[in-house]
Amino acid sequence: MSVSDNGVVDYVARQGTGAFGSRLRRLVERLDRDVHAIYRAAGERFEPRWYAVFTALREHGPLTVGELAQRLGVTHAAVSQVRTALEREKLIAGEPDPQDGRRQRLKLTARGRQTAQRLEPLWAAIAAAATQLLAEGAPGLLAELDGLDAALDRRALRARVGETLHLDGLDGEPDDAE
Repeated sequence: MSVSDNGVVDYVARQGTGAFGSRLRRLVERLDRDVHAIYRAAGERFEPRWYAVFTALREHGPLTVGELAQRLGVTHAAVSQVRTALEREKLIAGEPDPQDGRRQRLKLTARGRQTAQRLEPLWAAIAAAATQLLAEGAPGLLAELDGLDAALDRRALRARVGETLHLDGLDGEPDDAE
């Protein structure tokens, strides 16, 4: 049984695999709060949830929302939400796709490139701290996450549950996948 330093039983941890997603979300929220505090302490108006889209554009842009979603393994809607926030901060801008004028290719603005340059030392320090954290608490976690990704690619959780409960329609893509 998992008990915190103040003697409180950790309900989510006690649920085991039944709360697996909740436990992962909780860890991500803790990490995001810390990274958010780091950005604020450094005087930066940048959000942890922007990182993947922003750095993908920095390294591989310009890219469409669909290309970003595919590259990052997230939904079109998730990329669109981050796009809106980054455009509001004037860190990225859209330009017409030369092959299809109906689509926008996103790229960093001059302000976005300057922001990336300023954030580089913070990102390096965050990566170093994450390396220490993993070495201390979960040395094999990244490899295990790769294994979990591969297992989900082979057969999604919804398909596994659907088979157990004899539910139809859970072996395809979920409705919100784009």
